[in-house]
Amino acid sequence: MATPEIPYTIPKLVKGKRVTTVPKGSTWAKEEAKQNWYVEFFFHNAETDKMERFRPTKNLNRLKDPKEKLMQFTRLCEAYKIALEGGWSPIDEKANDRLKRQVSSLTLEAAKTLFEEYHIAKGTRKKSRQSYLSKLNQFIAYYGQDKKVSEISDYEITEFLNFMEKDAKWTGVTYNSSRIILNNYFKYLKVNKYISENPVTDIETRTKIATESHQIFSDKDFKTIMKWLNEHDHYCLFFVKMIYYTCIRPKELRYLQLKHINLEHNVITVPASIAKNKKSLPISIDASLCRELKELKVSSYPVTDYLLGSTDTIIGEKRIGENTPYNRFQKCLKATKLDKKNYTLYSFKHFSNVKKFKAGWTLAEICSANRHGSLVETETYLKDLLKFVKNDKAIPKI
Repeated sequence: MATPEIPYTIPKLVKGKRVTTVPKGSTWAKEEAKQNWYVEFFFHNAETDKMERFRPTKNLNRLKDPKEKLMQFTRLCEAYKIALEGGWSPIDEKANDRLKRQVSSLTLEAAKTLFEEYHIAKGTRKKSRQSYLSKLNQFIAYYGQDKKVSEISDYEITEFLNFMEKDAKWTGVTYNSSRIILNNYFKYLKVNKYISENPVTDIETRTKIATESHQIFSDKDFKTIMKWLNEHDHYCLFFVKMIYYTCIRPKELRYLQLKHINLEHNVITVPASIAKNKKSLPISIDASLCRELKELKVSSYPVTDYLLGSTDTIIGEKRIGENTPYNRFQKCLKATKLDKKNYTLYSFKHFSNVKKFKAGWTLAEICSANRHGSLVETETYLKDLLKFVKNDKAIPKI
């Protein structure tokens, strides 16, 4: 077989086995999404002189939502199309390395596609990917999607950030966040040999103005909130009590199953797979919380049930929606006219730590309770505790 002029076929999306029937309560799209999808293309192997078939999935079959799955597979298909058109080979890695060094062929838009594909395969959560792409889209819009990554130096990075800071009124936090995202984008390109240097490395950061979010409750406001929740929303009441007593993050609480709770040893273990720091660490169950858990009769439910899976019964078979606890708490804040004070679900965690501090807990004990990796992280996290440190002690005589 002579080497074809174009050594590959155009990648196409294959949606697995053809759906012939749809169970009651389902849809064609849902049944189709249950199949094993893949991107298919053929590539000429010079050694065997045959066209080899490739069927990458990048672990996207874990997605069950039809719209999300279609969108991600479509993007994956387009990413392979762009890569093949650019000269990438699924067979010859040495040729790929040479290609990656020919950075003039890679545009900012094509690089963004590869960067997104990398994060999809990595399992980066959707909200994080959206945040990355939002800032990258602003950068690409500023210079044009066809500009080559090889043409970006520290000058272009600085010009973009300074422009956005001045014209878009970016705060120090937004400026630094964008800088970090651009740094990760170009770091990815450098690691994969598309560029030789990361142009963001030496770009200066901005001083951050302290954020007003996650404010700590006043004692009066805390009592008002708890009273309203006790009268109107027992689900949200228990959710915030869990944050207060355990300092488990809201997202981690949504994923917490009964199998992670051991009432015999008074321990909750947040598994590494759902923990923010990817570490599985035990959390002691306070006596007050233990009574609440026993009242829920957790031992009478299947261990696979979610502790906070139902707004009706609290414990439920399915994981609660991402925004459900947030929306219910916002309803409480509006009803109590406290919605202008920058209180969030995380305020319960901060309030808990203030109470611990004022009760005599050491920094190391608070660090352990919050599952922080170091005391430095805890000190940063608890900077607002300075508001509660009284300086009325007598000064020693000279």
